Amino acid sequence: MLRALAFRIAGVVPVLFLVTLVLFLLLRLAPGDAADLLVPDDASEAEILRIRERWGLDRPVLEQYAHFVQNLLRLDLGRSYRYGADVFELVGSRLPATIELATLALLLAAAIAIPFGIIAAIKRGSALDGAVSVMSIAGVSTPTFWLGILLVLFFSAELHLLPSGGRLPYGVTLPEVTGLHLIDAVIAGRFDLIGLILSQLVLPTATLAFSMVGIISRVTRGAIIDIAQEEFITTSVAKGLTRGAIIRHHLLPNATVPITTILGLELGVLISGSIIVEVVFSWPGLGTLLYQAISVRDIPLVTGIVVTYTTLFIFINVGIDLIYFMIDPRIRAAEGA
Repeated sequence: MLRALAFRIAGVVPVLFLVTLVLFLLLRLAPGDAADLLVPDDASEAEILRIRERWGLDRPVLEQYAHFVQNLLRLDLGRSYRYGADVFELVGSRLPATIELATLALLLAAAIAIPFGIIAAIKRGSALDGAVSVMSIAGVSTPTFWLGILLVLFFSAELHLLPSGGRLPYGVTLPEVTGLHLIDAVIAGRFDLIGLILSQLVLPTATLAFSMVGIISRVTRGAIIDIAQEEFITTSVAKGLTRGAIIRHHLLPNATVPITTILGLELGVLISGSIIVEVVFSWPGLGTLLYQAISVRDIPLVTGIVVTYTTLFIFINVGIDLIYFMIDPRIRAAEGA
């Protein structure tokens, strides 16, 4: 097991190399120039050239990339063109907001989808099964930006029930320890802010969770149906075990591996794919920061964020492998053989 995990972690290096190389080439091939986009409109050509020289944009692309790789090996992501701040610090300040949003969305989706998937599998072929299938198709097919805008128009603009964006209302402050507002509110003893923080999270969390409910429920349904056809389930029925006992002690434990797989993959997709939702709801996470960086061709910041996304996704998959080892005795037996 340890050898397999070490191999997976070692695979981070070539993946990051390929991702950053492709990203560098794409950013250079795209029309426009960072210096032209970030300087004032009345800047002279000499000033633009001076800025290009200061940022190293006048060097060959491969030389710029080699310089970036050297800095990356020292965990130095460079400085942002737009903000003039260290990229590592910018990413670190925005990452907790993205993690908090993605984690809550995954928990909400799992709490809804897993029971629905189990019920749909047990009631296979029924009207309830069909309703879950329709919900799954709707969730997968609905564009997140469209759903987010509809939720804002209805719950914020029309009913005035929920805020339309941001993490905290203007003027409300919270001491940051972890960057996760719910945890920081508990640490600071500001329990009065928990309801306010959750109200800010409702719409973006629901928007992200809606698309995942369909995927997770379908995977859960398929896993339960596949396991229900195994011989040990038939034996359990023949022994006279109740349906609840069979579900708790046989179906769910054996369906844990595929459900864990989809949950882990969806968390990685959420963290890296919440860009549109963050922009729609003005959520100050990595997605919004990436959108702003791309709009002005802030190459160090774009590259740093993409490297962060890639690293997180890889380590989430490594974490899934660890969970496999803990929950599936067959994997532990195979490793011990």
